[in-house]
Amino acid sequence: MKMGAEQKYDLHHFLEFIPGDKVKKDIFKGRHFNVVVICLDSGYEIPPHDEPYDVLFYVVSGKGTFTAGEKQWDAEPGSMIFAPSGVRGIKCLSRLTVLGIQEPH
Repeated sequence: MKMGAEQKYDLHHFLEFIPGDKVKKDIFKGRHFNVVVICLDSGYEIPPHDEPYDVLFYVVSGKGTFTAGEKQWDAEPGSMIFAPSGVRGIKCLSRLTVLGIQEPH
């Protein structure tokens, strides 16, 4: 949803988990950046794949392993991972909620 004025967002309104799957929802689409929330059920994996935009991931809850290029990091609540355009992926170790702040695309 694109907003032209100030707005307050409540993250819990965007959270949705599907057993054995992922849910990705747009929170904000702006001129300079987009914000998405990604909810991954335990054990779900987004295999490493190519993406044409930069993203900063912020782990809200849960645990996972993040891949960016040739590097991998284990992450938990409060972790932030910068993944430039290129190969990236996420493996959920326990039900994971992640905010992604992205270049507009």
